[in-house]
Amino acid sequence: SGAKQSIRELSSLKDLAVRVLAQNVDSIYHVGNLPSSILEPALLQCTAEQLNLLEHRNNHLKGTLETAWKKLVETEFKSKTLMGDSWKTMYWDQIIERKEKLKRLTNSIASAKVEKEKANGMVKHITMSMGEANKRRGVKRPITGGSHVSGGQAAPEQSLPKPGL
Repeated sequence: SGAKQSIRELSSLKDLAVRVLAQNVDSIYHVGNLPSSILEPALLQCTAEQLNLLEHRNNHLKGTLETAWKKLVETEFKSKTLMGDSWKTMYWDQIIERKEKLKRLTNSIASAKVEKEKANGMVKHITMSMGEANKRRGVKRPITGGSHVSGGQAAPEQSLPKPGL
């Protein structure tokens, strides 16, 4: 995109450095004494994992990345109020809460599915039991066709053979 910029849009060396930092944040190992004014725009584009890695590699950054953590919280959780001692802690607490909520929802759906399958099984069992009882009593039942038989119309009522005759 740099080659496509017009002459009146030439970027400063600082802007170019910030852009390169942001594009290659995964490759940053140690930032040394890089001024925060250069580093911060790149940090604001980092993921939580990238911020953790940068803090781990650069102990002096711990506690100085609150603006980046705040942006992550605001972006992912639409929260504007700090709950807890730091934005970083709040971010990870919200991630844990989201996972627990998803797990509860998944379990709830699975339980509902099992209950539905049990209920369907009972209906099938009752229906089959009633059908067997009707056969023994010689009760006639209509035989219905699917959409492939007589245009989806029910077949004429037929008598089922009585068992044992």
